[in-house]
Amino acid sequence: MGEISWKRFGYHVVYDTDIYDAIDFASRHGFGYIVPDLMIPRFFPENFDQNERKRIKEVANSKNVAISFHGPSDYLNLGSLHPEVRKAVLQRLKACLDLASDVGAERFTIHIDPPFDFVLAGAKGTYLKNHWAQHKNATKESLEELAEHSQGNVLVCVENDRLGEMAMEVLNDLLPKGNLFLTWDIPKSNLNGNPIAEMEKFLLSNQDKVRECHLHDQKPGKSSHDTLGAGNIDIPRYLKILAPQDVHFTIEIRPREKALESLGILGRMLANLGFEITK
Repeated sequence: MGEISWKRFGYHVVYDTDIYDAIDFASRHGFGYIVPDLMIPRFFPENFDQNERKRIKEVANSKNVAISFHGPSDYLNLGSLHPEVRKAVLQRLKACLDLASDVGAERFTIHIDPPFDFVLAGAKGTYLKNHWAQHKNATKESLEELAEHSQGNVLVCVENDRLGEMAMEVLNDLLPKGNLFLTWDIPKSNLNGNPIAEMEKFLLSNQDKVRECHLHDQKPGKSSHDTLGAGNIDIPRYLKILAPQDVHFTIEIRPREKALESLGILGRMLANLGFEITK
């Protein structure tokens, strides 16, 4: 079906000693980029002054390894109706975006948490229905502010993990503007090996906005982030859809030795689909 560059494959950096260690591992083992997770304290932006950021960028460039980041996903609610909370969330994400920009990162993945609802006794609640517009507008304004802050230096990509109806409405409004993109986590759009219909419909209809894909597998009844081919996710189906497009594939499997093992499996899956990985 075509050629695909090795630089489009990266791995999720969680347990690595530091960013330099990750860059070295990627360089030695054929990964084109790394994705440090900014939920990990040693990767917090305040740990890196401008000299260190410049050094990280130089070392990555010298080893021909690109960098992207996964933003903190520990319930930083972009749609919070508490003004002080939403302001603090945006300040934190902007600080993370500044780090990403300073080291020359390509993409920055974030999550959108759905708002809470309050059920009635034995029935579905009406709170969220009555406050839908407020939560939706807060989420929309937050995403617009982050996209503006990035100034196109780093692509802000919204992941489908926990992506609900409201977030999809917001993104359908914002994606056509061209300054927001998507990260498609394959197992997170599946439930027990079966696609989640509305989520997959949304992602397929906006597949031209997908810039990153998270790959891992899930055994029936087990947690995800397992070795590729170990579970029941039809990964080749999604590779066939996304590989011809401008999408980078992040292997979200820990430890990194298992990510490396899965990189080989991924290469064989792509070869079976007729893709040639080029250097």
